[in-house]
Amino acid sequence: MKLLNLAAAALIAVLAVAQAPAQTVRVGTFHKQSIVVAFYRSPLWAATLANKKMEMARAKALNDTKKVQELDAWGSAQQEMAHQQLAGEAPITNILEALAPACLPEIAKKARVAMIVADLPYADSSVEKVDVTEMLLDWLQADERTRTIVRGLK
Repeated sequence: MKLLNLAAAALIAVLAVAQAPAQTVRVGTFHKQSIVVAFYRSPLWAATLANKKMEMARAKALNDTKKVQELDAWGSAQQEMAHQQLAGEAPITNILEALAPACLPEIAKKARVAMIVADLPYADSSVEKVDVTEMLLDWLQADERTRTIVRGLK
């Protein structure tokens, strides 16, 4: 009798779960090329470049040719990577790492999303896509010129 009651309770629990409506998961998405443009035109990137320019000036003043060559190589590599990222041929890992500590959690909270992803090629009906591109542009302090460029990309 106990075994029958236990089996009946398990069956009721399984049926209840099966009939419960699927909970919607909100996922933030963004237009990758827009964020690439906004990042490299942002005050955040400008600060990085300013630091590298100061390092370059110091290296030149000290006649440190090795450091000058390293910084030249860094600049060329960064420019090439930005071009590849814009073309969609390179991951935007460096950009996401720069945004991760403060920006992404803040935007996820504002947009009420469980996660933020660049690409979501498929999602079933239990997933609600929320475009957070504009919020990212705001956080990156995109000026009107940047927003004009971004509008042309979409």
